[in-house]
Amino acid sequence: MLKNYLNVALRTLMRQKGYAAINVLGLAAGIACCVFLLLYVRDELSYDRFIDDAESVYRVNLFEEGATIALTPTIVAPLLKREFPEVAAVTRLEASGGLFRVGNEVYDEDNLFYADSTFFKVMTLPLISGDPTTALVRPYTVVLTQSTARKFFGDGDPIGRRIIRNNSQEYEVTGVMADLPPNSHLHIDLLASFASREYWASRDMWGSANFYTYVRLGNKNQLPALERKVAERIEELRASGEEPRTLVFQSMPAIHLSSGVEYEIDTSGNMAYVYGFATLAVLILLMACVNYMNLATARSALRAREVGMRKSLGAFRGQLVGQFYGEAILMTVVAAVFGYGFVLLGLPWFNSLSGKSLTTAALFSGPAILLALGVFVVVTLVAGSYPALFLSGIEPMRALRGRQKTAVGAETLRKGLVVLQFGISSFLIVGAMTVLHQIRYMQNKNLGFDKEHVVEIPMNDPALYQSYDALRAEAENTSAISHVSAMNQIPGQLGWTSRMRREGMSEGEEISVKGMPADPRIGQTLGLQLVAGRFFADSPPEPDSVNYEFVLNETAARILGWTPTEAVGSIMEVPPRRGEVIGVVKDFNFNSLHVAIEPLAIWYDMDQIRHVVARIEPGRNEAAIAHLKATWERFAPDMPFSFRFIDDVYNRQYANERRIGRVVTVFAGLAILIACLGLLGLASFTAEKRRREIGVRKVLGASVSGIVGLLSREFLQLVGIAFVVAAPVTWMLLHRWLSGFADRVTPGPAVFSLAAIGILLFALLTVSLQAVRAATADPVRALRDQ
Repeated sequence: MLKNYLNVALRTLMRQKGYAAINVLGLAAGIACCVFLLLYVRDELSYDRFIDDAESVYRVNLFEEGATIALTPTIVAPLLKREFPEVAAVTRLEASGGLFRVGNEVYDEDNLFYADSTFFKVMTLPLISGDPTTALVRPYTVVLTQSTARKFFGDGDPIGRRIIRNNSQEYEVTGVMADLPPNSHLHIDLLASFASREYWASRDMWGSANFYTYVRLGNKNQLPALERKVAERIEELRASGEEPRTLVFQSMPAIHLSSGVEYEIDTSGNMAYVYGFATLAVLILLMACVNYMNLATARSALRAREVGMRKSLGAFRGQLVGQFYGEAILMTVVAAVFGYGFVLLGLPWFNSLSGKSLTTAALFSGPAILLALGVFVVVTLVAGSYPALFLSGIEPMRALRGRQKTAVGAETLRKGLVVLQFGISSFLIVGAMTVLHQIRYMQNKNLGFDKEHVVEIPMNDPALYQSYDALRAEAENTSAISHVSAMNQIPGQLGWTSRMRREGMSEGEEISVKGMPADPRIGQTLGLQLVAGRFFADSPPEPDSVNYEFVLNETAARILGWTPTEAVGSIMEVPPRRGEVIGVVKDFNFNSLHVAIEPLAIWYDMDQIRHVVARIEPGRNEAAIAHLKATWERFAPDMPFSFRFIDDVYNRQYANERRIGRVVTVFAGLAILIACLGLLGLASFTAEKRRREIGVRKVLGASVSGIVGLLSREFLQLVGIAFVVAAPVTWMLLHRWLSGFADRVTPGPAVFSLAAIGILLFALLTVSLQAVRAATADPVRALRDQ
């Protein structure tokens, strides 16, 4: 029976090749888009699940002043292991980097982490060589990833070999581990023993939070009991006079998609984007199915006679349902083959577009096969539902007498499906335009300081701190560079968090503040704008605990209860530093535009500088970089010269949004093409159905433009209705997405108007192709054929 259904379906499709081609192409494009997007979603949801029993591993975060912070003080790990039996193992990580000398070669590495010796008990990552229980026990030992070991030592055995960090610390290689996969929030190339951090390794304190803390529980069901006990212990410590911080536990697989956590190791994903892409995949697939259903409704009058004849010859409704589903199955199989072919050919393009590293193996994994079967079943059921369930119910006598021109509800359903398609298209187009507008806004917004033409050079050699004054003077000895200064952390990556209070405030009234230790020229180099007071003198006095000088931003002054003028000359503390406020600068975005501007305190402290920053004269980049390199080679001949521009640092903060914008834009465009493909089929069928009417109108003197208008008017009305219906829903959803940015655009009438005009033009062009063809056809042939 099934073979008979498929044979009949094949003959039917071969008789109507144009109809079949439009359906296959539309379904194939929809399936390919759906698979691409769902592969992206699956990859986002797979982060960190390669770790054994990842659901039992948690990162410990701080929660204070309404913010969740990924970093914790050094006391947290030993406290949890010592006092809570639910904790099977705990480890700390400290992110770092440096220059590593191996023989005569020097390598600049960013992904160095210090870790406790228990790291491999928490993360359960096997070592290719070395003993995981002892590899990180001794100070100045290091485990390399396989790719790093190969880069440093080639094919030789690295165990026992020595590498030198920043010309001052010698590390022994004690292990080699496999490279972490791309779907990990940890990007580790070197893992050094935490015991190497002698100052921090010997201290249990609630002070500075600089460490990522991970715990492995006996099982995930122990978390509620652990959270309750930890909260009780924190309250006990506060009652005893200590100042512990509030701790919260975050499941390891949830880290990547938990946006809003400060000081993440890696750029976070966003669960909203996962939901959005999954929804987009479903919508595009639905649009492809709608094409099939639309053409089925348009052809219902022709199929009605066929159904009537089959029923009069004894066919049961169930047999007709089987026949129509057979057509849908055949169409879907052919479309799926083409769709998966598009995916295989387009995977490198999609990886480039989305920033992913998906492989063809992902298409043939167990979950991907289940996904493909699910898509196949959904497409078959949805696309074949109308002809199978509605056309099979046609009354044979009415159909054979020609009284049932269209199946029941076919006209209404067809119009509703067109409205649905273009409503979805309207949402996608306006969404893509808004995402791109927000990205351009973030990249071009005036941040309150001049980030253009500022270059940063990391000072990885401690010897450079002693010769900084001479290095600065030499670096400024060119007309290509206007200012040179140094700071602890650069704008765009400012992470130093401390506490501040004005004179007269108690310790309990302290306010969180970002700190920027720097040299005296930082204001001129960054182009900060003074509101009141002054910057540091060229040669300020060396500070001790009671004679610091502070420059605040407007937000810090306001939170402390001062106007900018009142702040100047006032006394404040950033414990243990105490001193006078000498100036207030205009607020500037020293971090991402995702967050509001926070309080900032700048103070002079040459012991804390880690980066040289130089302002280059416009148009002199090449000469300035050459001069900086020559200066660097003079003062640090054994250290490679590396640099980056500050505006590039800011642009990288929005890399995820740029990728999302590209993906949404491309797939919104594909959705429009799928919708227009269906509209093309409908217009073609409508023109064919009205050939006699068009012929009569032309004989009676109708113009080509009049006939084109006649055939286009109905479709354009439906497209207009679709946009009107979709606009309020689109506006609401976009405002929810934009609420995730402290600085954001507002999708106004201009965006919606441009999208409406664009969609109407696409629809008009699509319909006009068939309308013009019908209007210019010979009317005599149309009337003679009828």
